[in-house]
Amino acid sequence: MPTSVVMNTFKVGVSAASGNYNSISSSKSIYAIGAPVRQAPRSARRVILSTARPITCRNDPAPTPKYNPERPYQKLGQTPSDVGSQGGMPTLAPTKAPEKVRVKSDVRALDLGSQVTLFRCYDDEEGRFEPEYKRERGSTENAYLIQTANKNCLIDLPEGAWSLAFATQLKKKNPGPLNFIVLSHFNPRMCASLITVLKSQPSAAAPLEVWCSNPTLLAITALLKRGSPAFNRELYDAWTGRGSGWGLRARLLRVTTGTRLSLGDGHELSFLLANISRWPECMFTYDPVSQKLFTSKFFGAHTMASDKKGLDAGGLEDYKEDWSYYFDTLIGPIAQQALKIIQRTNIKALDVEVPLSKGEQINKSLKNLLSAFLRPNSGTEEEEVPVDLEGKLAVATICPRHGPVVRNNLKGLLELYDSLLADRVNASNEISVAVIYASAYGNTSIMANAVVTGLERSGVNVKLLDCEFSKASEVLELVKGCQGFALGSPTLGGHTPTPVSEALGAILKGIERDVPYGVFGSYGWSGEAVAAMQNRLIDGGFKPAFDPISLKFKPTPDMIEVCEAAGDTLAQTVKQSIVSKKIRKKKVIAEKISAMSVDVVSRAVGRITTAASVLTANINGEDFCSLVSWVSQASFNPPAVTVALSKESTPQALMLLNAKLTINILGNKNQALMRALLNKGFKSGDSCFEGVEIERNEETQCAIIKDAASYLECTVTNRLDVGDHWVLLVNIDEGKVLDTDATTYFHHRQVGTEY
Repeated sequence: MPTSVVMNTFKVGVSAASGNYNSISSSKSIYAIGAPVRQAPRSARRVILSTARPITCRNDPAPTPKYNPERPYQKLGQTPSDVGSQGGMPTLAPTKAPEKVRVKSDVRALDLGSQVTLFRCYDDEEGRFEPEYKRERGSTENAYLIQTANKNCLIDLPEGAWSLAFATQLKKKNPGPLNFIVLSHFNPRMCASLITVLKSQPSAAAPLEVWCSNPTLLAITALLKRGSPAFNRELYDAWTGRGSGWGLRARLLRVTTGTRLSLGDGHELSFLLANISRWPECMFTYDPVSQKLFTSKFFGAHTMASDKKGLDAGGLEDYKEDWSYYFDTLIGPIAQQALKIIQRTNIKALDVEVPLSKGEQINKSLKNLLSAFLRPNSGTEEEEVPVDLEGKLAVATICPRHGPVVRNNLKGLLELYDSLLADRVNASNEISVAVIYASAYGNTSIMANAVVTGLERSGVNVKLLDCEFSKASEVLELVKGCQGFALGSPTLGGHTPTPVSEALGAILKGIERDVPYGVFGSYGWSGEAVAAMQNRLIDGGFKPAFDPISLKFKPTPDMIEVCEAAGDTLAQTVKQSIVSKKIRKKKVIAEKISAMSVDVVSRAVGRITTAASVLTANINGEDFCSLVSWVSQASFNPPAVTVALSKESTPQALMLLNAKLTINILGNKNQALMRALLNKGFKSGDSCFEGVEIERNEETQCAIIKDAASYLECTVTNRLDVGDHWVLLVNIDEGKVLDTDATTYFHHRQVGTEY
């Protein structure tokens, strides 16, 4: 008799009279897989759908308004009259209508042995610019099919771009109906594939069972709920069989750690919830017959490289950089959570896979071994907390959602993760910044990842948290352990989403006001959320590290760069706050100077002299100026110079490629102007040129100081991240000597540790 388990089942109901969706049925059933032995009466199983908690449709493409070329979206730094309700807040947005999703057709079915097939969907990543794809090695979406004599189970689905090609390959491999789908990860971009699979089911087939974690169940419920903002009509029709006369096509089943699914031939799948803040719906699936562990988003890589079987042939040296980069961009910011998941899984890497031919039953010794690995479900409906695995989980192959299937380098990959996790966890005891966000369509999530990239590039440990699936108390605890924070939010219905508002309220109540912060977010229409967060924090006494960043629809590469620069700026501000900002920094420098051991080097560096100059720029009608002394010629042809600018005070827009600026080289007559600007950082607005006679370039509107010895009009062509400064490479477009009798003014310093 098959093993019995207790679990909750959810079934979408349809009114027999009208055919309208009206409820979700819930029941507690004793299952010998596929056949209910005992079930509550139908009247006791009905649950009104409105009681289910709707969640936002993450990563779904934003709604696309009709594009009007005569009214392009806002640009960075518009005035209040231009932006309207944005109040002059820097706003970034695409200048053309969002493009449609490109259909992708390269899907290959590869035999992994032990009745397991890999469906490998190849992605050349054209048009993808998120930080995780910067290696430009392509990627894959992986799905897996387990076929036994009587049952078959599909583990994961590709995103919608591959839906048709995937369904074609799946039908070739499995002409009959599917019995189960296990969704170890879910986002609404996978709906098209789910719809295609449902529509391809034979009319006489029993409803397809979709096994998933509770967050995935809630997400799909929201997509199926009529009247919900996330409602998906096509998915609803395919799921309920509306219009086909076939009846219900699928039902949802929630799993917890220890739940098992028997497919026959010894394939008794076991589940382990791996829910973390980035992927709260994530779970692992273990197959004892093939000793494969399906790890969803863990142990992946964004690369199309593999051997002909989709495996990691070629040695650890061929994939170490791909695995490490994937870890750094996706797993690293949640290292402490990931470490707990991997420790709980307790994987023992086997040297060879122990296959079981089709039709064989699992032997008694292997079944006893499995029972030692997995603690069975307690059978209580309320249990949702993951339980520990006992002993070692024997794994011969890791099957991730992205990249090659890991068999040849399994031990090496596990050791690599151990090392990377240890480094991240140890770093969390040093300087840390929390990045807290919620994302309606995935756009704010992309921005959050870009801010994380900038923070990590500056040597700061990051703790990432999706507050949609976290309590306010968890947010407060996280921020209390950090030296700074960034808060990201979409705008939904003209308001800040409730999870973000609750997180912000906790921060305002429990955090010291000297903690640096920044806010960012995306929107589809009005975009009030970012301004609301900024106003509440400023009113609460906080000081921002960077200007609020608000963008319309999906970020472009330039916008990603701005978010990364914001992360850099926040990191530098946090570092300076730790040493009590400038006052304490100068005190430390003074103490070092008095100690002759450090004095030797700092005084030697101070002997480097450069011409004193004033850098001017005009960004969307607003003037900026700053004294700069670290200017040096870099090239004869084309003529170019380098300019070193402090990360602390430099406007982010000035560092973008193709930004225009003017370098006014001072003469001996300009000493008063130099003293007025010394140690002032960047000045902006009308205060820039008080008492200074200027003229402007008609095209760039950059100011030219008439009393300067000469000036250079330049364009930013590249930049280099150097410690606490940016080094800009600028090409010289025009230049002129204004005072032929003037002597260039050189700035002499006593030490090289300050300006």
